Formats: sequence, structure tokens, C-alpha cells
Amino acid sequence: MTGYEHLHYAVAGGVATIRLDRTAKLNALTSAMADEQLPELCRRATADPAVRVVVLTGTGRAFCSGADLVQRIDEVTTGADATRLEQPLANFVRAVWELPKPVIAAVNGVAAGGGMSLAAVADFRVVAESARFVPAFVRRGLMPDGGLTYTLPLLVGRSAAARILMLGTPVDPATALRLGLADEVAPDAELDQAVADLAGQLAAGPAVALSFTKRAVQRAAASSLTQQLEFESWGQRVCLGTRDFAEGRAAFAEHRAPQFEGH
Repeated sequence: MTGYEHLHYAVAGGVATIRLDRTAKLNALTSAMADEQLPELCRRATADPAVRVVVLTGTGRAFCSGADLVQRIDEVTTGADATRLEQPLANFVRAVWELPKPVIAAVNGVAAGGGMSLAAVADFRVVAESARFVPAFVRRGLMPDGGLTYTLPLLVGRSAAARILMLGTPVDPATALRLGLADEVAPDAELDQAVADLAGQLAAGPAVALSFTKRAVQRAAASSLTQQLEFESWGQRVCLGTRDFAEGRAAFAEHRAPQFEGH
């Protein structure tokens, strides 16, 4: 396992796991973790052809409790350049959003504030029964950041998102599953296996097709039908030239399961 003091990185079976490990602070993000280290690990996963899927998770009883308010907020609000407010508090989610590979948030515990933003920006959320989502911003006199005003309405709808964010209402796993914030809820002891099962299915898929599918789904809300049709046509032309398409076509003709290579 490699990485940093509070962010670990490991690859096995086509799955890269990025694990937050700052248990004394419930995996709260320092400026270095958010602005430098997490983006660097995302770039590493992007560049590694052996990585087909990325899992984000936490150590201990928290997924991520958001920004380290003592260190990170003071650093930004005392900055001489007021424009620093526009980037350091929220930009860490962009590295996850821009990963061209499927991302699973394994929500092992509380995901609060920016930690909820981090979970919401993933493609899938597998949630432990003891976990919860806590949109703590409004209770601190803040508006949500980390893209949560963008991702949460896409997941749960505008009205439900507004209620959660404006009231600061914690969301338990059962409610998250009902609303669409969680894709799967697992007993705590079975979370790792549930994540491994989903990651394994994705890792066995056609990597280029999955990448284009992810990008198409991400852009759908801001695109017209015509724009989506054009994007799909571009992506399909690329997929038609891959070895995975050739394998998928052969497997269909031979009545067998395809064995995709990711090319």
C-alpha cells in the first residue's frame, strides 16, 4: 500500500482503493489532502491501465467528516486573496468527478459536510447500516460546497435535496436508499464484500465503453437530446474500434460470456 500519511492507495484485481486514514479527526480533510494528495491519487488511478475501477472509503467509524474546520477554514478566511474562497474549499471533488473510470464510494461511517459531497460525486454509493449522511453546512452558518448543490439534486430530486440541505437533516441509510442517495445498503460486516462484488463486476466490463457511458451520464443533465445523440455517436464509433467490441460480438455469436480486456 502506498500513498500519504492520511491517504492510502492500493491496487488489486483491477481495483484501486483510496482510503482516508485520519481516524482521530474522523478522516477530516486537511488542505494538503484535499488540494494536492487526493487529486494526485486520482491522476495515478487514471494513468494506470491496470486500474479499471476506483473505490473511495474511510478508516474507522467515519467515511469523511468534511474539511478540517480548525486548519482549513482559518487558512482560507485569513488569506489575503479573497478569490481563494472560490477554490480550496470545494475543488477536491473535481478530481473524483473527472476520473474516467467508475468510482464507488464505500461509505463505512458518517459522511458529513464535504465528506457527503465526496460520496455524492462518486458514481455509486454502497453504504454501511451504521453510516449516515450529515449535511452539516447550514448548522455552521454555511452554504453547501464540494458540488453538493449540483450532485444531490441529480440523485434525489430538487425538492428532497433542498429540504436536506436547508434543514441540515441527517439521512440514514434506509432513507438514502429510498431517495436514491445510496445504491446499496449492507450490514457493517458485509460492506467490504458488497463493494468487492460491485467493483468486480465493473472491473470485468469493457473499460472504454464504461468510460464513455460514465461521461454521457454525467453530461446528460446539461445537454439537449441532440447533444447527447452526437456524444453517443462519437463514443460508439470509438467503441466499435476496440478489441472489447470484437470480443463482445464474438461472445454473442458463440453464446458465451465475454472476456473483456479493457482495450
